Amino acid sequence: MPMDSPELQDYKDYLRVDSDDEDYQIEGFVLAAKGYLLNAGVKDNAHGELYDVVVKMLVALFYEHRDTADKQINIPPIMNNLITQLSIVSLKSEGVSP
Repeated sequence: MPMDSPELQDYKDYLRVDSDDEDYQIEGFVLAAKGYLLNAGVKDNAHGELYDVVVKMLVALFYEHRDTADKQINIPPIMNNLITQLSIVSLKSEGVSP
């Protein structure tokens, strides 16, 4: 399902993308980032602004490395720390001890 215009524009502004040529690719990166977080134990959008920032950081990382030949992308330690924090909060919200 295509993203609504304000949401897509928010990601494009974050990435500093002016044209519409890469909209489909950016939408794919957003879905991939949210899927990555879900697989890391982070419930989708249950954490407000921090969740949104981490999604944007992941989208930017994917976007910056979109032409990487070996497709080996290393998640920076600060992003791993934030993802861990979000996953712990998700566990606690479910009543599970980390």
